[in-house]
Amino acid sequence: MRELQRRLTAVWVYDGRINGRYDEEVRDAVARYQSWRYIPDDPEGVYGPDTRRILEENTPDI
Repeated sequence: MRELQRRLTAVWVYDGRINGRYDEEVRDAVARYQSWRYIPDDPEGVYGPDTRRILEENTPDI
């Protein structure tokens, strides 16, 4: 989860603590990222395979 939080921070959708928890703040950041990148195949706020693939492609140095 810390890696996810770092990646979300790198793309400017998360500014919370890097604590390894998938809380409401992280879920909301994932949903924002999905909306910005138009990722319709994963449920809103769920860090599914499509969201992960696209986020990792856009944050290769994390």
